[in-house]
Amino acid sequence: MRVRIDCRYIRERPSGIGRYVQALVERLPALALGDRFRLWADPRAARPLSRAPNVDEVVVRAPANGLRTLLALGPCDDVDVFHATFNILGRGLKCATVTTVHDLMWLLTPSAPEGLSPATPFKLLFYRDGILRALHRSSRIVAVSNATADSIASVAPAARARVRVIPHGVDERYHPARDIDALRARLARDHGLVRPYFLVVGQNSPSKNHAAVLDAFAAAELDGVELVFLQRLYAHGSMFARGIERLDRRARLRGVSTRVRFLPPTDEQDLVALMQAALALVQFSRFEGFGLPALEAMACGTPVVASDIAALCEVTGGVGLHVPLDTAALARALRRMARDTALRAELGERGLVRSRDFSWDRSAALHLEVYREAASL
Repeated sequence: MRVRIDCRYIRERPSGIGRYVQALVERLPALALGDRFRLWADPRAARPLSRAPNVDEVVVRAPANGLRTLLALGPCDDVDVFHATFNILGRGLKCATVTTVHDLMWLLTPSAPEGLSPATPFKLLFYRDGILRALHRSSRIVAVSNATADSIASVAPAARARVRVIPHGVDERYHPARDIDALRARLARDHGLVRPYFLVVGQNSPSKNHAAVLDAFAAAELDGVELVFLQRLYAHGSMFARGIERLDRRARLRGVSTRVRFLPPTDEQDLVALMQAALALVQFSRFEGFGLPALEAMACGTPVVASDIAALCEVTGGVGLHVPLDTAALARALRRMARDTALRAELGERGLVRSRDFSWDRSAALHLEVYREAASL
């Protein structure tokens, strides 16, 4: 079997989709030594993406979410299966196709990914075309959660028979700290983090609801506790879209700027350390297809405070502290988590056990089964 995998989300800036594709690239070639894998690489990626003998790579300069991807992908005569890894499927493909659908935000809540701007109507046309083609034309669809599969069924009921739910895994680098005192000393030295803190990971987009987290933290009035954002201040670098606000400015207005920290994107080793030492990870999203930071925090033995949306409840399996999308409710949850040492310990231990249900090895093996299923049609 000859498989082409679109790996253009593996690039210089970390992302959830990038980590998902990287996990597949690291595992699939060894699982199927008799098969050939051709990887489409972004020119900004550190290469090679894989050193496996059954892999070759092609640099594709077209942007992953650009018109050339949508209009000129085909015909793929040299492969049996093409894996579109980030929601959209381009035109002209003559081979079997597998599309991973992470979420349907652009169809269901188009303001959620990036806010509203003059470009939104054009982006909506782009994503609507690519996502609906994925739902209607893909030989098989990988949904990253049952919540995403349900969304697919609501939009395209006929597609449900072609959907296969394959959850993400968690990398083995995410584990509880072996020496928490040494870890805290390093974070104090490298980042100036000397007080207990809640951690928020991800870009500042409306779907992630970071402004509400900041407001709840201010309302909680937790002296001696910090809120740390590891993220970009803007969504996709945009400071002009409605619904996007600089959080550092909001922190000043709320009177908590001395207790709110904004760290730049960092490497995965630093991310793991920040998760391991946090009081809790806060993921108060309005919309998620999966919720990888919550899973990674649980693997670190760190409790999770999360909104009660379907995807996050599915990932935590009931071992997170879930609250409705209400700022006052989140403020109460933060106060409780900051003050209740026993609760943090209990949720951390239960989350660690829950995280063992997720495996990138299992995910890769299930993807290989889907490729074979699609190729046999």
